[in-house]
Parts: sequence; C-alpha cells; structure tokens
Amino acid sequence: MSEWRDRKQAASFRGIPFWVDTDNVPVGRRTQVHEYPQRDQPYTEDMGRQTRKYRFSGFVVGDDCLSQRDRLLTALDKPGAGELLHPWFGRLTVTAGECEVSHARDEGGMVRFALEFIDGTLEFPVQAPNTKQQLVKQQDLLLASIQSRFSTAMAAVNLAGQRARALRTALSSVYAFGINFLKPMTSLASDLDAFVDGLLNAPQAFAASLLSDLVRLERTFDGFGAGSQLKSSQAMADAIPALDTGAPVTSTADEAAIQAAVIGLIQDAAILGLVLDMAEVPIADVSSSGQAASLAAQLGEQGLTTVAGAAELTSVPVADDILELRDAISEAVWAVAADSAPDHFSVLSDARLRLDRHLTEVARSGVWLRAFTPRQTVPSLVIAYSLYGDALRGAEIVSRNRIRHPGFVPATELQVAKS
Repeated sequence: MSEWRDRKQAASFRGIPFWVDTDNVPVGRRTQVHEYPQRDQPYTEDMGRQTRKYRFSGFVVGDDCLSQRDRLLTALDKPGAGELLHPWFGRLTVTAGECEVSHARDEGGMVRFALEFIDGTLEFPVQAPNTKQQLVKQQDLLLASIQSRFSTAMAAVNLAGQRARALRTALSSVYAFGINFLKPMTSLASDLDAFVDGLLNAPQAFAASLLSDLVRLERTFDGFGAGSQLKSSQAMADAIPALDTGAPVTSTADEAAIQAAVIGLIQDAAILGLVLDMAEVPIADVSSSGQAASLAAQLGEQGLTTVAGAAELTSVPVADDILELRDAISEAVWAVAADSAPDHFSVLSDARLRLDRHLTEVARSGVWLRAFTPRQTVPSLVIAYSLYGDALRGAEIVSRNRIRHPGFVPATELQVAKS
C-alpha cells in the first residue's frame, strides 16, 4: 500500500463531511523586502510564518445533497474555531473564512463549495478568577470560626463533674470517624480513652492542636484515577452528615452538650480538610477556553500519552466524577451549616460556594462520559479503535469499567469518554 492511500482521510468540518476535488494552502514565511540605493542585495525582514489558509474546491452529492448543503452551511456560519479533518494534514483547529456555494443546472444532485479555513486560534487574554487561591483563602476564616464555635459550645459545660465512661460511649462514633478520616487524630489520641481525657482536661488545646496539625499536614495530589485520594474525600464527605444521626443517646444534658460540641468540631475539621484537599486539585490546561479538551489533547499538554496502560485517566479529570464529588461535599457542608449559628453558617456557605466554583472549573476542563454497549464480547482494543481510532485507549476502557480481562469485554453497558 502506498503512503498517500494509507494517510488519506475523509474531509469534514465540525463533523459535517464533504468531498474534495482539489486543495491548496500557502506555506513558507512572510517577508518584507527592503531595497536601498546603490545596493545590489536587498535586506529581507522575516515577519513570521505565512498564515495558512486551507482552500478547497469541494462538493456534496446525493439525493439529499440539499440537506447536506444546509448542514455544512450551518457549520460554516457558526462563529469561533472548529475542527477541520483535512484529507492530507489530519485534524486541524481552524476558523471558517470566505466561502462560496454554487449550483449548476447540468449537475443535478450536486452542490459545489469553494471553502477557505484559516489556521490559528490566537485569542485575546481573558481575565479569570483563580478559584484555587480563593479556596485557599478560606482557611483562616474557617479556623477562626471553628475554634469560636467549639469554645462557645464548651463554655456552658461543667467538665469537672463528667464521667469518663459515659463520655467514651457518647463519643465512640466520633472517635472512629476521626481515626478513619483525620490523620492528625492518630497522633493526638492513640485510643478512645486518650481522646476523652484530652477533651476533659484541655478541650481548647485539644481543638487547637487538631486544627493546626490538619493545616500543617503535607498534601499532595495523586491524580484522578480510581485509586486516588479523591475517592477517600468523597467517602469522608458522605460520612460527615451521619455523625449526627448515628451518635449514641446520652443520659444527661451536659453529656449531650459535649457530644454535640465534639461532633461539630470533628465535622468542621473534616470540612476544613476537604477544602484544603480540593485546593490541591488542578484545573487541566486546555488550549481552547471555549471547549473542553479531548483526552489525547490534554495528555499531550502534560507531556503524557496513552501508551502502555497509561490511560487510567490519572492525569485528566473525568467531569462526571468531579461533579459527583462536588455535590457530595456540598451536601455535607449544608448539613453542618444547617445546625450552626449565623456567623458560622456564613463562613461555611462562603467556603461551599468557592469550593463549588473550583470543582466546576476542574470538571469543565475534563472529559465527559457516555454510555456505550458493544454488540458482542470483543477485546478492548477493538472497542477503542472503533470509538476513537486509537487501539491504545483500550486500557482506559478496561480501567474505567473494571474489566477483568482486556481481551474479553462483555456486551454490557460501559462508561466511555465522549472524545
């Protein structure tokens, strides 16, 4: 097979196909020639690469040629950049220029086009808020409000007359949550007895130590894959509201007050931890501000490829997962804020809004999923090639759907990337 046959592709713009008779594109450099008196040689000033205008003499043909014409005209009239699939240059991001459409009496069933597409999508810089920094700035406000809330709740309690055994029962579920989800708890309280003793002897110091250790905790982002920290964050967000409903029943008013104060402290600490964790989640670098980048494009931006099983979506966010995480954290914050004083409610609401904005931007820069059901059991590379024209993305499908063997993908509904 010859190279030109292997590389030739069907032409289309914004997904609307058309046939091509001829094409041409200016290449080379833009120059300005400066000629001087008494000089045999001119000075040539390089002005940059020639603006590439991809020009086609093309047509659409068939019994439905008018419908094809209208779809192509709609794509050409749409403002902004679009994807051109060039028969010889492949996929290009271009803007439609001056085009012409013509009909001929002796060419029934055919509509001809003179098409021009301009390469380059240089845009003026647009100011955008740094949602990550806005989220980080909530740290000091949250710290002050959490400590104030806990101090106010504990000030009305007589700690001297409390029974440690009864408090151990009342705070057992809170301690279990802290050990599972808040890493500083393991160093502050080695067991439930130490946890209760710390609260009875120096509640303010215990709360301050917990919060300061939580803030100083080293946080690293480990990607968007199935085993990433984001899954633990979602599990913690789902468990936060259950601390109220799952707490043991207390026998006295003071025990109930201490239990409520400690539950509020641990819930607030968990929210603070989530805010700091989400501030580490990056927004994918998308070259076009108007469209979400495809998986391959975003991996390329980060110097990665989908080769050798690297397509576990660890480097590119999946919008569906990020939005699910955002909603879970938002529900948790609302549940805590609903039982808070007005001042603390305001601080939690501000943190929730900024967290929502940041995760929405992260999701916008990612890839979206869609449902796909193969007709029969086939290898993952066959599905990947039929969907994306890239068999190497089979590992992505296997990872996303937890397929046991890549050679035998069952004929059940799968979640695959839209692009």
